[in-house]
Amino acid sequence: MKFNNLIERVERAEKEAEYERIKRKEAEEKYFEILIELKKTQALLRQFLNENTPSSKLPFKYPSKIEENEQKPRGKPKGSNGGNKEAPESVNRKLKAKLEGKCPQCGKIIKRRDIEARLRYVYDAKIVPVIIEVEEEFYPCDCGEFCVGKNPEIPQRGMIGFNLQTLFTELKFNFSGSYAKISEFFDNATNGKIQFSPKAINDCIARIADKLEPSYDEIENEIKKEDYAYSDETSWPVNGEGWYLWQFVTKNFVFTTIKNSRAKRVLTDIFGENFHGGIISDCYRVYDGFAKWHQKCWVHLLRKAKFESEKNPRKNIVKLYEQLKNLHKEMANFLKETPPPDLRKEKKKDFEKKLNEIINYRYWSKEARSVVNNWLIAYRDHWLTAIEIEGINLDNNLCERKIRNSIGWRKMLGGHRTKEGVKQYAIIQTHRQTWKHQGKYPYNALLSVIRN
Repeated sequence: MKFNNLIERVERAEKEAEYERIKRKEAEEKYFEILIELKKTQALLRQFLNENTPSSKLPFKYPSKIEENEQKPRGKPKGSNGGNKEAPESVNRKLKAKLEGKCPQCGKIIKRRDIEARLRYVYDAKIVPVIIEVEEEFYPCDCGEFCVGKNPEIPQRGMIGFNLQTLFTELKFNFSGSYAKISEFFDNATNGKIQFSPKAINDCIARIADKLEPSYDEIENEIKKEDYAYSDETSWPVNGEGWYLWQFVTKNFVFTTIKNSRAKRVLTDIFGENFHGGIISDCYRVYDGFAKWHQKCWVHLLRKAKFESEKNPRKNIVKLYEQLKNLHKEMANFLKETPPPDLRKEKKKDFEKKLNEIINYRYWSKEARSVVNNWLIAYRDHWLTAIEIEGINLDNNLCERKIRNSIGWRKMLGGHRTKEGVKQYAIIQTHRQTWKHQGKYPYNALLSVIRN
């Protein structure tokens, strides 16, 4: 009897254990189902979140041994909206992207009741030819004047509208397009509905330059009144001759001129004999003694020292480069805080002491001595001006960035063949760069000028 009871107890215990095992298995399966759904929800949420989303708004992420050991994949999540643009104020078209069939990954049939929707914005543009028929009134007056009616939506003469004139100019000066390529582009993009010869486009741009010339002269007069100017120059072929493009950047303007000289007279012609402001430039000697004060470019200095140190890694030009780099970094960090004038004067003395220590160090290599003598000592008083004078930089990078567009243009088109082309380029680039410098969109600014 006792034995039978024991058997029954064992069988009952086995059944209970099996029941618990089944329950535990079901619970685990349920847990993993919920976890999978959670991860799907997280993936969907992340498509609408970005790095600017507060951490409190981010979904909780369960830790995983696999995730801990794997490197985080780079790039945007699969299926992301592709950027952080805000929703536009208005749209031109509304479309639907329907989801049907099976999942492309696992082949599971997609259930319509589980489908959700999101909004995505696609930006597109196309060139649509606009051909305007104008009924133009005219009257031959007895005085001999031929009177013609006007309409503000179209130019007073010619066949090229305001928008097309602006597009021609942008493609030429911002994107370095030749007149032949611009002509071909519009012919192709409009199926032959807009066809203008390279000469017609050239004549159009020449008229625009003529219209901008008075304000170009005004900008040249205005930069003389500025407190400082960043300056740089680069070679510029003109009909096979070696000319130079000069670039000047002030607080309010960007001025471009192309001259057949790299001499000091270019500066005096523009700014006068005694410029009251300062010049931020490289160590080209034409700038010496020209302005009231100077700031020499630390980037050029560091570039020279780095070049020599890489050529001579076993010489103490390497030490000089490291010292200069550290001092420049310290000064740049100081200027980031926009310090007050009193602190600037005090700190300048500290930096002068450190610069003198670098200069007075006994460098035995000729490369180091050359940099010290020809750069640091030669322009001893011009390396720390930015520490004392507010609003200027330790380098000439601002001007170099502005001149890059012209350098790209030169590489693409090779300079100019005529003096007329030189003049047009200087006038239009001065305006484009100035507008951009002032926070305006050059295209819209030019369109406004052409319309008036």
